[in-house]
Amino acid sequence: MRVLRYMVTGSLLVFAASCYFSIAVNSLSLGLLALSWAGVMIGERRWLAPATPYDLFFLAYVLAELVSTAFSVNRPQSLLFSKRLLLIAIVYAIVANITSVRDLRRFFVVLTGSATLVALIGLGKLLFEDVVRLGIFQFYMTTSELMMITLLMVLPFAIFPGTPRKIRMISLAALVPLGIALYATVTRGAYLAVIAGALFMAVVRNRWLLIPLVLIVVLIILFAPPYVQQRLASIVDPAHPENATRIALWQTGWTIFQHYPVVGVGDIDLRELYDQYTTVRNPEHHGHLHNVPLQVLVTLGAVGFIALYALFVRIGITEWKIYREARSDWFRGSIALGALGVFVGFHVMGLTEWSFGDQEVVILFWISVALSLVAGRLSGTGPGAGTGGGA
Repeated sequence: MRVLRYMVTGSLLVFAASCYFSIAVNSLSLGLLALSWAGVMIGERRWLAPATPYDLFFLAYVLAELVSTAFSVNRPQSLLFSKRLLLIAIVYAIVANITSVRDLRRFFVVLTGSATLVALIGLGKLLFEDVVRLGIFQFYMTTSELMMITLLMVLPFAIFPGTPRKIRMISLAALVPLGIALYATVTRGAYLAVIAGALFMAVVRNRWLLIPLVLIVVLIILFAPPYVQQRLASIVDPAHPENATRIALWQTGWTIFQHYPVVGVGDIDLRELYDQYTTVRNPEHHGHLHNVPLQVLVTLGAVGFIALYALFVRIGITEWKIYREARSDWFRGSIALGALGVFVGFHVMGLTEWSFGDQEVVILFWISVALSLVAGRLSGTGPGAGTGGGA
């Protein structure tokens, strides 16, 4: 049994470390975690998956996916794509198996340390390769989202006055490569997402942060290379080709939703339906709509939209409660605030991208949700408190 417990711990840490550089290693470690954790439960003859404040909401979302698949225009593909539901198990695995502050610190250091090392590799690519938009092990869009999420996880440790000086300096040092890597992806949605998340944290935790945030944004706008300045200016230009394409996508998506309003078309690639319903001549073909709320409306219908966004609302409320109850503790409070920042950034990014359909990004989102619950449980007072023991 002790071997199985070591396997649970080891696979959990490998899973955390590999989130940024290998989806294959990440998937294998997650599978090993599931098997070893199941082995522990069988050996101890008890159910170790903890109860969470999200259980009924997860169930409603799972049922909505299954109903949508049953009525899908492409049932086999919808069934295949619904495997994204399995990633929800990450929340339970982390909450069950991180049972002490020491465990939480170790997991967080491995997770964010791996991201920082990957960001440093990205800096090397910038120095020695001719890079227009930085992608590190992934497409530049995915890289931007991974760096955005990690930056928002680390930022609270740098802005909380109660953080030990050494930890604060390490956090500030980590933010440099993370921020540069994010900047080098030249991804407008990620820029807006990290600004939104950071502004939220500044208002909640340390309003003095607003001054350097505004200063950084102004300096980027004034001194960015011409290509970056053009990308920034295009954010507010509806005639920009990328913006015009997105508007056309959203119009077509709304048309599809009106034809399948209740349970949607199923969790499928929308390329064929887009070509069928679009009224805009566009040489590009699109499998998704670059907007999470609209994508959910089209694929899962109103039923699925209500189920999923009820879950999101529940997550936001719970994470806020956990933060309010753990905020005086520099470590757990920063974990909780980071999760809230990720929540804000993830949904801002989702206004222009299909973030919920990118496995690497969704994994980090569920990790942030789980870490918030762990922070609440370890404080002994939060909504995550008393949610069960671990292996």
